[in-house]
Amino acid sequence: MESALEALQFFANSANSVRVFEALSTGIPTNSGLAEQTGASRSTVTRILNDGESRGWIDSEGSQYELTDEGRIMLEEVRACLRTVEGVQHLGEAIEWLPPPAHSLDYRYFADADLITGTPSNPTEPFDYVAERIRATTEIRTLAWTGVPRLTALINEQALAGQLDCEAVMQASFFDTLVGKPEVVSHWRAPAERGDVWRYTGDVPISMHIVDEAVMIWLGEHHADEVVVRGVVVTEERAVMSWAESLYEEYRTGAELLDPATLPTT
Repeated sequence: MESALEALQFFANSANSVRVFEALSTGIPTNSGLAEQTGASRSTVTRILNDGESRGWIDSEGSQYELTDEGRIMLEEVRACLRTVEGVQHLGEAIEWLPPPAHSLDYRYFADADLITGTPSNPTEPFDYVAERIRATTEIRTLAWTGVPRLTALINEQALAGQLDCEAVMQASFFDTLVGKPEVVSHWRAPAERGDVWRYTGDVPISMHIVDEAVMIWLGEHHADEVVVRGVVVTEERAVMSWAESLYEEYRTGAELLDPATLPTT
């Protein structure tokens, strides 16, 4: 019996194999039609068809070809595998900066994500990007272990102007860091008074925002007890949105509303 690795090599050794299977899945049944669609030579297409048929992935009747159920499943799995590799390649070193909960996602969901990192000429680019998304949205939900004063000020400003509905679940220990920072505390008092902020007692191992149809996940590099922000990854992939919404609800369910009276006063 052919090994799984040998089966994968059938596709990995030639991009034409994937192209021919893709074309077959769209209903192109003949050697000549497949050659025209894929740009491969007819001899190459014939070899792929014969090899695929010998594996039980392709059926033929005369000069007509079609994928078997097994062939369609193989194509779907190869597609998923390729997208996963594309996602890994797209993220590159940023994989090391993803927060732990995000590693439960299939990396294929990051293949088309926007990756915004700071540059020597613009080290604040990730923060600029997120600020622009906040200005353009009408709803934001935040789950985070810390807050960025610039962004919390903007969210508060937009909310007070009636331009933004906002909610946040924050790690409880974050509010202890606001002692002696009255200008930052002011950004949290109004949403706390509206009942839009929850405090989670325990670790929140991720900082992310859910805005309209997108999820923005902050990327960080850990150095001892400090996390250095490296950028933000942004995706509109529906699977990531469902994951983010579930994660947000999980932490909100385990949190309690922030009592404005507990915020530092000086």
